[in-house]
Amino acid sequence: MRKCLLLVSALLSLYYVSVAQTVKLSGKAMDAITGKPVEYASVVLLKEDSTVLTGMYTLADGSFTFTPPAGKYILRITFMGYNKLERPVSSNKPLIGTLKLQPAGKVLATVEVKSEKPAFSMQIDREVYDAGAILTADGGTGTDVLKNIPSVDVDIDDNITLRGKSVTIYVDGKPSPFGDAKTALQMIPAETIDRVEVINNPSAKYEAQGGGGIINIVLKRDKAIGYNVMFNAGVATRGQLNGSANASLRIRRFNFFGNYNGRYESQAGSGFSYRQNLIADTSNTSFFSQDSHNKNSNHSNGGRLGLDFYLDDYNTFTLTEGLTSSLGNSADQIFLDYQDQQKLSLKSGQRNNGSNYNNPNNNTSFNFRHTTDRPNEEWTAYVSYSDNKSNNNSNYNTKYSTEPFPELQVNKTISQNKFWNIQSDYTTPVGKKGKFEAGAKATLRNNNNDYNAQIFNDTTQTFEKSNDLSNTYYYKEDIYGGYANFSNAIGNLGYQVGVRAEQAVLNGFSYTKNSAVKNNFFNVFPSVFFKYNLPHSQDQSLIFNFSTRVDRPGFDQLLPYTNNSDPQNIRTGNPDLKPSLTHKYEMNYSRYFPHSRDYLNTGVYYSQANDDIDRISTLDTTTGVTTTKPMNLATDKDWGANFTYNLHIVEAWNVSTNLNLEYSKLTGGNINNENFSYGITVNSTVRLPHKFNVQMNGHYRAPRVTPQGSFKAMNGIDLGFRKEFLKNNAMAISLNISDVLNTQKFSTHYETASFIQDYSRKRTTRFIRINIRYRFGKMDPNMFKKKKKPEETEEPAEERRPVDNSL
Repeated sequence: MRKCLLLVSALLSLYYVSVAQTVKLSGKAMDAITGKPVEYASVVLLKEDSTVLTGMYTLADGSFTFTPPAGKYILRITFMGYNKLERPVSSNKPLIGTLKLQPAGKVLATVEVKSEKPAFSMQIDREVYDAGAILTADGGTGTDVLKNIPSVDVDIDDNITLRGKSVTIYVDGKPSPFGDAKTALQMIPAETIDRVEVINNPSAKYEAQGGGGIINIVLKRDKAIGYNVMFNAGVATRGQLNGSANASLRIRRFNFFGNYNGRYESQAGSGFSYRQNLIADTSNTSFFSQDSHNKNSNHSNGGRLGLDFYLDDYNTFTLTEGLTSSLGNSADQIFLDYQDQQKLSLKSGQRNNGSNYNNPNNNTSFNFRHTTDRPNEEWTAYVSYSDNKSNNNSNYNTKYSTEPFPELQVNKTISQNKFWNIQSDYTTPVGKKGKFEAGAKATLRNNNNDYNAQIFNDTTQTFEKSNDLSNTYYYKEDIYGGYANFSNAIGNLGYQVGVRAEQAVLNGFSYTKNSAVKNNFFNVFPSVFFKYNLPHSQDQSLIFNFSTRVDRPGFDQLLPYTNNSDPQNIRTGNPDLKPSLTHKYEMNYSRYFPHSRDYLNTGVYYSQANDDIDRISTLDTTTGVTTTKPMNLATDKDWGANFTYNLHIVEAWNVSTNLNLEYSKLTGGNINNENFSYGITVNSTVRLPHKFNVQMNGHYRAPRVTPQGSFKAMNGIDLGFRKEFLKNNAMAISLNISDVLNTQKFSTHYETASFIQDYSRKRTTRFIRINIRYRFGKMDPNMFKKKKKPEETEEPAEERRPVDNSL
């Protein structure tokens, strides 16, 4: 027994000695300008002889932790777009604290170059763009910001695609709260956006919808104790007025925030379509043309109020309420011309369409965040409810030269979309460098729509309901998902593996057509990410990732609703649509040049979408009318390469160039189309003396393949000027010239066995916009602390008057 006790004592002594010889060093890396954590920064612990002892990447909150033997070391932190930071550390002071990374910058004799956020940075799973650096979007909306992001396309109807694919839009990491993404972006003033995160290959943590990936719009928000207020007002030559106000107030454990924005705009547009029927219809029409002109106006208002409550250092509750309203009207005039094979006119016509709408929306959300003393351990929960309504009235008046009376139609649409989003996530550290994430999400959407179309009866002289065109239906979409992610690092290699499972239940019923849509889809989506920092150079890295995405058909694509606003080109849904799965592979190489502050990012990618959903147009050879509906067409394969270089020609002149090359091939059924395409974006920013900045943004996109033809080339040039005034740049005046050469238009070419068609649309894209921004505030942790009252000074005892008690 005595020997056993001696052995145990010896082992315990060795254990305590070993523990005493190690120490836990911990700290955080923060952006010196914004005060926000810098994630995925490279942190290396060097011995006194400059040899590497160990290293890791900073976590989501910017934290890092080492457990080295006791001693003295050098800590080095590097990240693309920031100056390298080095400082001595010692086991005598294990709490390193917050280390502020400074974006590169210095002052020259004639030009002041400010230290500011990098305009672009590359993280392990996303590209991050500073919205404040996009001068040409000042006074605009979220849509105007995205027009300046490489590889993002915005068409004439403000639909967003990423590398030509559908994309999911997030706002502050959550699905857009106000209806569709297009509406949400138009309600966000550009000045309220902090940054744009482009995630081409999202990990398993994110919902799988959107074959192109995810674009996350991160809004500005101050949480420091104090107050901050910002006003914006602008006017544009195309008939636009806009104004917004944003404010936040932090008092101890309460952070109040809110914003309001209002916008009015009116613009005109035109379009032209020319079609050759290779098979003449019953009226012997071989050529058909449409010349259209339109004008529309929109008046929108929106606001949001919110409260953060910091219960303690570990628990935060957030409640927000948002309201928006959009009113508008439009008028279209379409001239129709029908010609025979000799191009002699058979008949002509004129179609006048008018409409007005009112779309009120509201959104309520609740967030909870719980952290612990363990770095990077947290639990979050999120619940959001949106109620989006729409009331639309329209009328069509068509008069043909061969008919005595016009064709009259009136329409009324009432719809309501209720949307629940419930989500919970948990993150915990594993070992020294690892991290485990898991979560679940439920998305519940209910849509009710009543479309009533009435056609004028010349005999009875009354409007009668058309059962062929009218449609009353409901649609319910429930998506349940769960995921697990694990990340870690081995030496210079960081990796993340994950898997997500989603069950989608889609049910719809048309009361008018007496038809139902029932679909159940279960899919598993794996994802893999690798990041390798090249040895002896923390400024170079290789990133590889793989993920699977899905494009599920929406209710507007599934239900057999007929849209005949264009009498010769009608649109309808397809209840037989299936989801389209996309497998995506991407590899990127990044390098940062600390001395010049230039950066390079280049990579290659491949994606394959099976059962790709796209629209197909067919010609009715009897009536000469084309019908367009979505279909699962083919396999879409894309091979691409991307090249981005940010060059500082001189300290005050920065040029960023992006080149995207892509070869696409569509195969399957009767579809066999392929094309090589490319796009180039050049952004040039010059910082002049006296806080004056000039920016030019030019872009060109070559023709892109479609199942039945191609989208024609697009190009444009925008100019932006910004002058900042007052202390801390409290005021700024911006002047933008959009589409300087007036070249932006949307054009397509279709070529099938029955017809060939060219179609182009143009709207007011060249205009001048002036915007004024003014902000003020004060951030002071002692601002709202109670001031202590000065204590009253007592008189010395010997100087006090004696109390007379003789009475």
